[in-house]
Amino acid sequence: MPLQTAGIYYIISRANTEPAHPDIAGKSSNRIQVIKMKRIIIAALLAALILTPSLLYGCDTVKAPALFTDSLGYIDPDPDTHVKAAASGDPRIIYAPPEELSGYRYGPSIIYYADGSCDGWFSTPGYGGEWDWITYRHSEDGVEWGPEKVVLTPNADSMDKYSCCDPGVIYFGGWYYLGYTSTIESANGGVNNNVYVARSRRPDGPYEKWNGSGWGGDPAPIVYYNEYDLKYGAGEPSFVIARGKLYVYYSWSCSEGSFTKVSVTDTEDDWPARLEYAGTCYARRNSQDSSDVVYLEEAGKFLAFSTERRFSANSGIAIFESEDGVNFTQTCLFKNGLYTFCHNMGIAHRPDGHIRLIDDLFVGYAFSNGAEGNWGKWATAVQRISLELYNGSADEVLASAQNEAGVLCDDYFAAAGDMDNIIGIACSPRLLEFPEYADGNTVTMVWLDNALRSHEIKDTKNIRFSGYDKSLIRFKGSKMYVKGKQGVTTVTATYKGLRFEFKVYVRKDYDEIHGYFNKQIAEFRPVVEEYTIDLADRHTPQLRGYVRFTDNTWGDAFNGSEAYDQKRFPITYTVSEPGVIDVNERGVVSALAAGSVDVTVTINGSDSSSSFTVKVNVTDSSAGGIG
Repeated sequence: MPLQTAGIYYIISRANTEPAHPDIAGKSSNRIQVIKMKRIIIAALLAALILTPSLLYGCDTVKAPALFTDSLGYIDPDPDTHVKAAASGDPRIIYAPPEELSGYRYGPSIIYYADGSCDGWFSTPGYGGEWDWITYRHSEDGVEWGPEKVVLTPNADSMDKYSCCDPGVIYFGGWYYLGYTSTIESANGGVNNNVYVARSRRPDGPYEKWNGSGWGGDPAPIVYYNEYDLKYGAGEPSFVIARGKLYVYYSWSCSEGSFTKVSVTDTEDDWPARLEYAGTCYARRNSQDSSDVVYLEEAGKFLAFSTERRFSANSGIAIFESEDGVNFTQTCLFKNGLYTFCHNMGIAHRPDGHIRLIDDLFVGYAFSNGAEGNWGKWATAVQRISLELYNGSADEVLASAQNEAGVLCDDYFAAAGDMDNIIGIACSPRLLEFPEYADGNTVTMVWLDNALRSHEIKDTKNIRFSGYDKSLIRFKGSKMYVKGKQGVTTVTATYKGLRFEFKVYVRKDYDEIHGYFNKQIAEFRPVVEEYTIDLADRHTPQLRGYVRFTDNTWGDAFNGSEAYDQKRFPITYTVSEPGVIDVNERGVVSALAAGSVDVTVTINGSDSSSSFTVKVNVTDSSAGGIG
């Protein structure tokens, strides 16, 4: 019998069987029964206190993963020692979409443990207009994978409101940290992305997001993309702990090209608050994809894995090496045995982002047959690989790979009937708004299958709503009632072990909900307060602000933003010394001479305006500093 259950049984049994106190001896039997009943009630209250953690966090205790104990520690890297890789087994498809439906599980992030088990996280299509979500699966052996579960979705009306995709996961300090990509710009195919992170004690959640100063609530980026807004931006994170630091790798695609960059920090609880940019790792070429970075202990080197010539019949996997974790050089490419048209890969690794040559290594990647009409119909395969170290030049390895060829997998589709398992729950829209005088409204929850198709939940009595502000709203079954008070609250719905959060705004009236009154600027502030660029640097920052209006709309503020009407609220830029920088109409900075200047950014409304000032430093590396 579990300890908690045994304790409750003991308390209640004692309350029910212990004889009455001597002082009440001789009293009536009714009096004795009242005393016993009081004791039973007290026992029930004590039981509730004992069970509270289980009710809040689930009946299962958090089981620590099987960590490795054979770390080699620091090894001085040899610049003449390189890595050669090859596929060592046939690909095994662990996800395939039905031919008549779109579907994917791209960009896998996989952790393996000392007991041979694995956890995997994948990008999947979203629901209700949200582009991508993140799902989770567990495997006892890395071969057979268990049921799928949605574990991370966007927060309504927040910085990640459109998507959560491109998972990158690391485990340390008792937490799983899940990095991901998102944007607040819905136009132009998902541009202007940023990097975010969430954490959980369990691999399958629930996850709490970094909010800029702590954990929980609406997210804030840990890497903010501050260049031209119509480019991809920052995303696709990967984590490694090495040499006493946490390395955070990410894609950075801007007007100057596509790059892998890295920032570093410590491993304290609030490590995102001290994340510092460390440098550009390498510029991507040959249609190379995002990087999944690991640390190879036997070599004392960082290895970045990336698909090359992605989405093509000539695709393969490239490997880049680094001795310091910042500067990377490509040293390997292999194609033989891999499925062609592969993209968005990940290499399985230990919880801290390390690998060893003695480990049973494998990669995961998305692929298709390249046929017209199959965009977004991608399968996912896992495949064993071998690594070996050698001394000498990497040129010969790279040259020989050009003669290699992958394998076309033409028929990879699943039967539509294989898509009927429940993996998540949802309601749409995720953002609900009501006037303070609204009557009861039914919140319709649905369950989602593997293809993210929605189905009616018939046993609605098993849906639970919790976590909300009870002074604003209340629930009776699936019907929600407002209490005549304005405010905002987040509601967590649970059903069959699955969770979904949605947000409820209680407004003054429908005019406030629909924005019929005169819209004014409520808040305008900088996102980045100081910029530094070099005359030789091709990267050019874009000065953007955060704006919130009196109708509760908000967004990135620059001329061209989709968040509001720029004709009604145009932005101007005033430079204190025009000879140092130039700022174009969209807020993009061009360096002209070394120096430091202030730029006043003003948003103008019909009845009011608001401004803030940022500093821009221009360095001249050829001259040794700021002029």
